[in-house]
Amino acid sequence: MDYSKLGRIKLSRKAVSRIMLILLVVSTLTFTLNIRSVYAAAQVNILTHSGWLDSVGYYHVSGEVENVGDTPTSFVKVTATFYDSGDTVVATSFTYAMLDVLLPGRKSPFEVLLVDTTQAAKVHRYSLGVTFSATSPIPIGLEILSNSSYIDGAGYMHVVGEIKNIETGTATSVKIMATFYNSTGNVVATAFTYSDPSDIDPGQTAPFEVLLIYTNRVPLVATYALTAESNQYAMVSEFPSILIQSLLMFLTFFAIFVIEMHVKYKTVKSGGEHE
Repeated sequence: MDYSKLGRIKLSRKAVSRIMLILLVVSTLTFTLNIRSVYAAAQVNILTHSGWLDSVGYYHVSGEVENVGDTPTSFVKVTATFYDSGDTVVATSFTYAMLDVLLPGRKSPFEVLLVDTTQAAKVHRYSLGVTFSATSPIPIGLEILSNSSYIDGAGYMHVVGEIKNIETGTATSVKIMATFYNSTGNVVATAFTYSDPSDIDPGQTAPFEVLLIYTNRVPLVATYALTAESNQYAMVSEFPSILIQSLLMFLTFFAIFVIEMHVKYKTVKSGGEHE
């Protein structure tokens, strides 16, 4: 076997390792800068949603919005236009995102309601639009410590848990919101409640219970997500979106590097066996 070749391969491995590290850093910085250059202001997108009739005959559009910009937003208004089977507009309605202040990277549920049962019965499809305003951020001060869910004998779904004020000021009107998803990740229902008591002193905790009372939606629920807000504070975000994206990028580059090293190793080994 020509050991000089093996030495050159080993040197190549070090060089490739350094190059891959440089590429990772450059790509991550480029990715981050590109995201900021595209969304250098407030930007809210409508994510998944679904339309459905309840037992009273009201038409609901349950959905979720996300702030994909780098500026907090408020007054996030979702407007629905409803059409019949002939594509004629039969009604319009609007709502606001349940979070008053939508920080960058955060999601909020929304629920548009059409209460005119005569017009609701005509709805064949709908379209959605969103408007919003830039605002100032609010500090992080709420943390959901634990939660669980169950379905009672009446078919209602309960999400119970505990929330804590981790800031130094009182959190007033603490609101907890639930977004319910089906097995494919589409929103099928939303609900909200307030902590008990609704004002939480610094360092204190309070229980909460979100109730999904629409029994025709409960069987569709596979998972749910919780968010919260008070007049003063936002909730702790466990996984910032930019961190997840950077991590995925790192894992991709690492996988490419490992595969390339494996191929080089197999090539050297194969050459040695033939010699």
